[in-house]
Amino acid sequence: MKIRNRLTLIYTLVVALILLALSLYVYYLIKLNFHKVFYEKLNNRAMITAQVFLEKDEVSASIFKEFEKKYTQTLPGEMIRVYDEHNVPAFIEETRKGDFPAALIEQIRSSKKVEMDENGRQLVGIYYEDNQGNFVIIAAAGDESGAHSLAFTRNTLLTGYICSLVLVFLTGRFFSKQALNPISHIVRNVNRIRASNLHLRLNEGKGKDEIAELSITFNNMLERLEKAFEAEKNFVHNASHQLRTPLASIIIELEVGLTKARSVPEYQALLQSILSESEKLSHIITGLLDLAQLNRDENSALNGVVRLDELLWDLKEKASRDIPESRIQISFSNLPPSSEDLVVFGSRPLLEIAFFNLIENACKFSGNQEVIVHLSVSPAGTRITVRDTGIGIPAHEIENVSKSFYRAKNASTYSGSGIGLSLTEKIFRLHKAEFSIDSTLGKGTTVQILFPPHREENNL
Repeated sequence: MKIRNRLTLIYTLVVALILLALSLYVYYLIKLNFHKVFYEKLNNRAMITAQVFLEKDEVSASIFKEFEKKYTQTLPGEMIRVYDEHNVPAFIEETRKGDFPAALIEQIRSSKKVEMDENGRQLVGIYYEDNQGNFVIIAAAGDESGAHSLAFTRNTLLTGYICSLVLVFLTGRFFSKQALNPISHIVRNVNRIRASNLHLRLNEGKGKDEIAELSITFNNMLERLEKAFEAEKNFVHNASHQLRTPLASIIIELEVGLTKARSVPEYQALLQSILSESEKLSHIITGLLDLAQLNRDENSALNGVVRLDELLWDLKEKASRDIPESRIQISFSNLPPSSEDLVVFGSRPLLEIAFFNLIENACKFSGNQEVIVHLSVSPAGTRITVRDTGIGIPAHEIENVSKSFYRAKNASTYSGSGIGLSLTEKIFRLHKAEFSIDSTLGKGTTVQILFPPHREENNL
């Protein structure tokens, strides 16, 4: 069932229950009022009877005539009885055959007044004290006028109820259609979006209702998809370009080596050249795999606990093994009293890759001059700075060096694939860290990473 029909039925059912409850309540109040009014009439008939027959000797002729006039205005099916102390009918002739049971008469005598429904008619009995004696007066009649009025009211409420349900159903369909029109519009627009036009976006309106939230969510999803498609496209393009060069070099070296017999030193030089190109190819493939893995699942394995000071010391030892000529100095300032403030939540393997890339680049592009790695803690967070005195980066190229496979022009003579810094920037972004590069051509480069305060990371 479509949401439109479901909303219409639910809306109609809810309103139907409300109208039914309201109609029953109105009918009950009207019926209760008719009963009350008719009981008052019967009570008046009983009092008039008492005044006409029991007080005749105590009232003036004019008043007595008025009583008689009222007494002649009988009610439909009326039956009035006056009983003396011996439960014997007195004074008036029967207008209707029948009598009231002695138990009822005694009940009226003990309660002084009784109102009840009896055999489909209403009855009022009063105990009347007079100088002629004490009497029980009973007036009973059927409220035919009230019954007709109640029937008319019931039919009117039922007709109004049915007509209201039809009207509610029609208005429900209309308003549900109006309410869901924006969703239908979103569906139509989303169905037009393909891989070739992921740049299209949905209209977000004023951004203040649920429909706008849905559009914003779709737009955010489309933006992520567009970035993913673009990253995939760039990845394939750059990977094919980067892999082609070392493969071509290996093929050429092998073809040259096979053209004629060569001496052992020449074969050794050839194999050394092929080994160098193969290592370069392996390095590129490793970087591509790391980058692809990171792009595929950016939020994986980010639930670990990493001590930044310990991580930096471990990386210094790793650099001493992998880059024996490196000169790395680690310094600290403004260290917190608690070691917990040096902790970040995330993936230690990923952070090792990111920081080692920075240290390796600093050593490589400075000719293994001294590299300073500084850690400090402030209210703004934990800041790590990697500073070298190498070749630097041209100012107009700083914003591009973190793109995949991009290499500054003055770095073309150095080995590398242009993947490391892109991977590093993505890793820091995953850990909610700010990443910035400041460089002066010919004087060196400073890279700063700022992790948010420990208390903020707990809420990630």
